[in-house]
Amino acid sequence: MQHEIIKQTPLLDGKGRLCEPGWARRMHYVYEREKARGPLKEWDFYQMLEGDMLLQMTIGHVSYMASFSATLLNLGTGERRSFSRMKPLPGRRLNMPENPETPHELAVTGRDFAMRFTVQDDRRLLQLDAPDTEIDVQFDSEPGTDKMVIATPLGRPNQFYCNYKENYYHGRGRAVIGDMSHRFTGAVGLLDWGRGVWPYRHEWYWGSASAIVGGRRFGFNIGWGFGDLSKATENMFFIDGHATKLGELRVENEEAEDRMRPWRITDRDGRFDLTMRPRFDNFTETNFAIVHTYCHQIFARFDGFVVAEDGERIKINNVLAFVEHAVNRW
Repeated sequence: MQHEIIKQTPLLDGKGRLCEPGWARRMHYVYEREKARGPLKEWDFYQMLEGDMLLQMTIGHVSYMASFSATLLNLGTGERRSFSRMKPLPGRRLNMPENPETPHELAVTGRDFAMRFTVQDDRRLLQLDAPDTEIDVQFDSEPGTDKMVIATPLGRPNQFYCNYKENYYHGRGRAVIGDMSHRFTGAVGLLDWGRGVWPYRHEWYWGSASAIVGGRRFGFNIGWGFGDLSKATENMFFIDGHATKLGELRVENEEAEDRMRPWRITDRDGRFDLTMRPRFDNFTETNFAIVHTYCHQIFARFDGFVVAEDGERIKINNVLAFVEHAVNRW
C-alpha cells in the first residue's frame, strides 16, 4: 500500500506519535519540533556532482552532539579534503528549520568558522568560511516540482522519521578545502532533509540520482532497510519534475561481500529496471565516544529503463548515481 498525503496534515500528535504514516509529493506534513518525545536527530545534507567532482555539506545534530561538515572529493582519483567541527550538547538550540520548502536561513558559527544555508523560493545558497576553507555555491530549483516526502514509524510509538528529498538541482559556485578546489558550472545536486526520533542503532540503504537524460531532467530516490514501510516506501523516480511512485524493490547483490560487482534493482510492476556498475566506494567511518557511523556510498554507472505513469518508456544509459549502505550508532 502506498498511502499518499495530499493535504496539510499534522506529523505528530500530542504524545509524539505519527498521526498518518505515508508519502507525499510536497511537504504536506506539518512538523512541530516541540511535539517530539525523545532525543531528536535532525539534519540538512546537500550534495553537488559535476563530472568526477563531488561536494557534500551537512548541518545536523543527534541531540547530544552537533556536526557541521563539508567534503570535496574527486571520484576519479579518490583525492579528498574535508572540514569538520562538532559541538557537544546542542539540545534543540540549533533551531533547525521545520519546513524545508519555506524561505529561511540556517546559520552556525564557531570559534574559527561560519556556515550558512540560505533557502529562497527558487534557489539555495550554501556558504562556509573557515581556515583554509571557502565554499560559496548555489543550487537552483524549479518551484512546484514533485519531491519525495515520507513519514515512517520506527519501532517504538514515539519513534518516527520524516524525510524530504529533492533531486535535480542545478548547481554552480566555488569550493576550496585546503589545497583542493573546484569551480562548479553545470553541476547537479540533491537535498536530504531528515527529522526524527530514531533508535540508537539503525541502518539503511539509500540511492539517489540527479542527471540529464535525453535533454530532460531525471532523478530517482530509492531506500529500504529501516522502519515500517507498510504504508509507503520512499521509492520513486522523476522526469521533468513529475514523480512516478514505486512500491517495494528487488535488489540483486545487496548482501554480496564484493560490493563492486554489478547490482540489479527492479520493482514488481516493471516500471524500474536498472543495473548499476560500481566504480568508486566513498567509504566513511566516524568513531567518536558513543557516536559510530559506518557508510559505503557506492557511486556507479546506471543502465536500463524506467516507465513513467503515462506509460512512456525512458532509456537510462551511463547515468552516474549512488547507492549507500549505512550502519550507525548515534
